[in-house]
Amino acid sequence: MSIPLIALVTHQTPPEVAAMVAEWARLNPKARILVAYGGREEVLAEVAWDEKVFISDPRLRTRDHQRERQSYLGIMRAVTAHAEAKGWAGGPVILAECDVVPLRAGLADYLAERAATEGADVLGARLRRVDGTGHPHVLAHEFHPRFQEWLAGSIREDKSVVLMMLGCLTWWSWEAFKAISETAEPMPVYLELAMPTAAHQLGFRVRGLPEWEADMEPLGELEQELEARRQAGRWVLHPCKKIWRQVGGV
Repeated sequence: MSIPLIALVTHQTPPEVAAMVAEWARLNPKARILVAYGGREEVLAEVAWDEKVFISDPRLRTRDHQRERQSYLGIMRAVTAHAEAKGWAGGPVILAECDVVPLRAGLADYLAERAATEGADVLGARLRRVDGTGHPHVLAHEFHPRFQEWLAGSIREDKSVVLMMLGCLTWWSWEAFKAISETAEPMPVYLELAMPTAAHQLGFRVRGLPEWEADMEPLGELEQELEARRQAGRWVLHPCKKIWRQVGGV
């Protein structure tokens, strides 16, 4: 089996990053772990993990993520370049934000098995088709004069499809991850639309993780649920924004 790469997206302090990496590595000992750092560049040298890249893309550094149309393309490009430079290319990629907490061992293996079962190239939580709906994400984009141009680039017969999924934790085959990292957008597209829709447009199979819907909320704070979800055998929990601060003793 190809060795998975877990890319952890963070802007947190070095002690928080150390706590996060230690837990992901403990629970996924066969995976390679890469820190994709979007905080201040001068702090990156203090992060005590050899495999790390600085993400300079200003479209990662949004405040109102939906309205400013935050993008993960810069992350995906940096991760792809690092993996190719290290000779890691070929294995699946898990892209996880720093407020996602893994709750049990073997998450990388579980996702690989789910992908095989689904015949999927991309897996994500809360996957939905949103074109033709009143969903605010698609409504905010469809009046842009170049949105239809973006959709028209699809290789699919039905070029109207717009998909949405949470961006906090996604699984990708290497081929899909690299292909999306090489795409260009004629207009800024919010990452929760851009990632699954672009993958679909290129012919990759995008599938959901319905079993995780109760554990992957888009907003709020679920840290108080950690122990109960762990005892229940759940895989992940999001969002838990302060957990690594406590674990890392910050």
